[in-house]
Amino acid sequence: MPTKPLPSPHLLTYKGVSALRASHPRVRQLKRQQQGHAAHGNKVWRSSFVLMDYLSTWGVPSGAQVLDIGCGWGLTGIYLAKCHGAIVTGLDIDASVEPFLRLQAELNNCNIAFQAREFESLKRKELAQYHTLMGTDICFWDEMTAPLFNLIKRAQSAGTQQILIADPGRQPFWDLADLCVEKLGADVISRTIDKPWKSQKYILKVSAN
Repeated sequence: MPTKPLPSPHLLTYKGVSALRASHPRVRQLKRQQQGHAAHGNKVWRSSFVLMDYLSTWGVPSGAQVLDIGCGWGLTGIYLAKCHGAIVTGLDIDASVEPFLRLQAELNNCNIAFQAREFESLKRKELAQYHTLMGTDICFWDEMTAPLFNLIKRAQSAGTQQILIADPGRQPFWDLADLCVEKLGADVISRTIDKPWKSQKYILKVSAN
């Protein structure tokens, strides 16, 4: 990484984490080297910062195993690794997000493991190792509600201590939230931040049985 200060228009800082914007030269260079993203992990999502804010109040134990599904550039996982000492694995269906995740992790001097796979493939035995399962902006299509609910149900039954899904409030998210509240005892939390943007999002929280 460069030793001189990064140009401020290309850099966000929040809760002790630095994040390169899509306009940063190194990010733009990575984008030029690729054919494009197969999914949607191609920028910094605002829900990530709202979930970081929530986790700054309700964090995870040092050394906790965390799985970030649909991780994209992985900022929430980077926050937990850097500021809470978590051991984080990012999972995304789009393998092309990995260089961006590595770049953001390098900027923050932390390591994030990465798996390129569908979250539907996660088995109960795998989920049992994780203290926290989380995702931001991942429930954006109607057809994602059922597989996400099944994943959350498997994780809860496997003993995952908390499942956190942050979203701006799309209808598929609310459909997922209704299912989880009714069948899994979930809560929905409204959270607002003022920086780096004024933003209100919703967090679906499912706790262990």
